Amino acid sequence: MSTVIRKPDFDNDVDKPNKVQAHNEACFCLRCFARIILLLLGAIMTIYVCILSSDRYFKYWVQTTIDRTDVHVSKIPFPAITICPADITLDNWQTGKRDKRIKLFNLVQSVHWRTAANVQETERDLKEFEEFKNQSLHHIDNLFNYKCEDLFVRCTWRRKVVDCCSVLFRRMTLGTCSSFNSIYAENPDPTWPWSVADYGIKSALNIQLNRYLNGIRLQAIGVIVQEPSELIGSSVTYTSDDRIVLTLQPLHFTAEPGVRSRPVNIRHCYFPEELTESYSDCTSHCHFNYILEKCNCTYDLPKPVKVDLRREESTRRCEVKDLPCLQANGVSLFYMGNIIEQSKDNIFNTTDCECFPSCTHTQYHAVTFTDKWNSLEGNENYIKVDVHFQEATLFSYRSTLYITILDLMVSYGGIAGLFLGISVLGAVNAILNRISCCKKHVPEPESKPVKPDHAP
Repeated sequence: MSTVIRKPDFDNDVDKPNKVQAHNEACFCLRCFARIILLLLGAIMTIYVCILSSDRYFKYWVQTTIDRTDVHVSKIPFPAITICPADITLDNWQTGKRDKRIKLFNLVQSVHWRTAANVQETERDLKEFEEFKNQSLHHIDNLFNYKCEDLFVRCTWRRKVVDCCSVLFRRMTLGTCSSFNSIYAENPDPTWPWSVADYGIKSALNIQLNRYLNGIRLQAIGVIVQEPSELIGSSVTYTSDDRIVLTLQPLHFTAEPGVRSRPVNIRHCYFPEELTESYSDCTSHCHFNYILEKCNCTYDLPKPVKVDLRREESTRRCEVKDLPCLQANGVSLFYMGNIIEQSKDNIFNTTDCECFPSCTHTQYHAVTFTDKWNSLEGNENYIKVDVHFQEATLFSYRSTLYITILDLMVSYGGIAGLFLGISVLGAVNAILNRISCCKKHVPEPESKPVKPDHAP
């Protein structure tokens, strides 16, 4: 039987390396494609998360948090306290021109203190004062004059009896108000503002007012609590009761220097070197222009306001006949806040003056208690006012940056490392490895001569 000799398959031996090479190339392309997809996804996620981080930096700029809860009240000045006669009557009910002037004084004060019922009632009351319609409101405000010694009977400061007029209270530059601890009063004490280290009833300012002044009876008074360096009251109380107790709950605000880098409309405060006018000046200007726009007249404010010379000649002083307009537009001498309320035809809007306080300031919030204590005792000749701190300590708030530029850089680095696995050092090394002059030189192995085999 003959043996069959199979011819070797030389073609298959030649194709094996080609198949291996094709398989390797396919795997390489697949790996490259997967890497590109993962790199794109990582880049997209990196950009998206970086945008979210940047959004926190550019939109949520400043945050205000509690800095301390144990700041003693002696570390802040005691607020300025302003006392204003708001409603008066004749003690002996005289009639005639004097009685008419007093009624007009009360009508003007009711608009200033926002106690008038409505515009229609004010217009109806004005018909009685037709002869006074062209008199300026500044003149009407000064109809009621009194001596300091006649109004203030007894004063106690820090549990010590002191003279009310020579030590504590001074007349304001406008109207019939008297103020203590305010730099805007006439001839203020150079040592003002004073401070208090105690708290509780009768621990700070306690005063006793006389209701009867030269045949005139005080029906109601207004008590304004404000910062010593500001005209704007943070708390305003209007009452006809015999005893008024104001319990103060101050809040102190500061800001770290880094906040200065943010715009004012974001941090909502000014640093001392940035102030061109105080918060009171800014608000007064806003109200002045608001009155001029709505009622086409100007009003004498507690502090002189700079007027555009081009408009000064064409403006006039607000007169008695302008009272309905002042009331309809919510204008008040004692409620000059940063926001002006507007209401017309049952449409309620607000006007923002965009005035901001100093970054370091104190807000004095007052809780008011009033009663007829003197009437119950059968003594209606006096009004008692007590102003004191509620507690020995207060809350201090501090404005800080929500996220700093350093925090943003750290955030970017962490995001890039998380999704792309890169760092600054790795990126620099990758760039240097692609520069020919910076590539690491690997010496080629030296070829050793082959010694010939010697025959034995």
